[in-house]
Amino acid sequence: MTSESVNKVKEAEQLALALGEAICNGEKDEAARLSRRLSELAVPVTVNVDTRAYPSDSIKLKVGVEDGLSDIDIPVTVEVSTRMTIAQLKEKFSHDYGFDVTLQRWVIGKRLARDGETLSSHGVQQSGDQAFLFILSTQAAAQQGRHLQLREQRRLDGIAEQVHLIPRGLGAVTPRPKTPFKPPVPPKPKKVEVGWTCAICTFVNKPTRPGCEICSGERPQGYRVPENYERDVEEVQWMLQENEATQLYEERERNFQELMETEDQSIIPCNEGMDCPICFSAMQPGEGATLRECLHSFCRECLKATIEYSQDAEVSCPFRDNQYTCDKKMQDREIQALLTDEEHQRFLQQRLSIAETRMKNSFHCQTANCQGWCVYEDEAIHKDMDCKQYQDDLRIKAENDHAAKRTKDMLEAMLQSGEAMKCPSCDVTMQKKSGCDWICCVMCKTEICWVTKQARWGPKGAGDTSGGCKCRVNNVLCHPNCQNCH
Repeated sequence: MTSESVNKVKEAEQLALALGEAICNGEKDEAARLSRRLSELAVPVTVNVDTRAYPSDSIKLKVGVEDGLSDIDIPVTVEVSTRMTIAQLKEKFSHDYGFDVTLQRWVIGKRLARDGETLSSHGVQQSGDQAFLFILSTQAAAQQGRHLQLREQRRLDGIAEQVHLIPRGLGAVTPRPKTPFKPPVPPKPKKVEVGWTCAICTFVNKPTRPGCEICSGERPQGYRVPENYERDVEEVQWMLQENEATQLYEERERNFQELMETEDQSIIPCNEGMDCPICFSAMQPGEGATLRECLHSFCRECLKATIEYSQDAEVSCPFRDNQYTCDKKMQDREIQALLTDEEHQRFLQQRLSIAETRMKNSFHCQTANCQGWCVYEDEAIHKDMDCKQYQDDLRIKAENDHAAKRTKDMLEAMLQSGEAMKCPSCDVTMQKKSGCDWICCVMCKTEICWVTKQARWGPKGAGDTSGGCKCRVNNVLCHPNCQNCH
């Protein structure tokens, strides 16, 4: 230990002694101060009641002893003090009668006593008070068999219920050290347990239980609760809980069935009468519509107007008040159900136009009356340079850099095989990933025909075929392999 630790322990000992004296003298303020200082030291401390607080006289405790293999009680009277702990009582019985400490289970006042507790804490105050000692069978202790454990635990539970209710008629017996005390006594009738026995774990369940309390095994078929059987408080409580759980399950089952029924509907009708939160017109049951995503309800006319005047590709729920604005979206099937076919087509076209105008790098087809558009991207692997800068730099480095030369040779091979081409305007090498034969240079934005490798239009723009590609002039393709470059 370090010197600091030694000093802390020494100070804690002095504080503990002073704390005991302060408590004994009733000095509350001083005791509080000492307790706070002790807690600051964070040293393990044990607080015990001084033996002077207990009566000094011994008392005679009546003990009923029963082992794990029989139902016969052995009455014993022992001399104890009220300050004796259960652990000390076990040691006394181990010394006087040879019962191993690990096999002893003490029941006092309907409660299984623990080692650190005193007899006084269990209400043992005077001669004639009762306790019960149950000796576990060595077979159960050695094998830890579940069946034996359950059987002995049930017997312990029954003992705890009867210790204060049924006098055992215990008498005095002279103990013999280290020798099990087993005088002959007349057998008592076995306790008749009311209930049904589980076929799996043999646990005796209360008559009203539908399944085993221990292993959840099923109640025997044909078993009937005895007539005039009175349920105890525990049975009444869990039966109420079971009824509540059954009602909750049935309610959830109904809600699920209603949800499944609405799944086949394009739009969910509002089954309650209410005022539309937008136009405040009264709606009869079934007239309004409830949105799936947020469960807000409106009249159908207001929902239809919301769709028609929406400036976004996705239509948001129109509900809003002073505290909240709903951001949930209407589903496509809800939108389609509220519009006619013609209105729905206009909506889809408007949605496409909105998406095109808001999409970065979008490009609309220049062919007259064509509604097609695309998104062009420069996804080159070079960093901090555009395609033209990279290719110019590559030509310079190819003279001395082996890797750059290989890359340059690869591009030239792709040009020769037709996998790549040079822009007829800015000379940048490019590839076509997929789609039709109309491509657009990412550098100069020149529109190019992939099969002819020429500009689609001349300097006068759309319709000027002097650029090289004359596709669709007199309904003739520019090339037999052309895939609609115009």
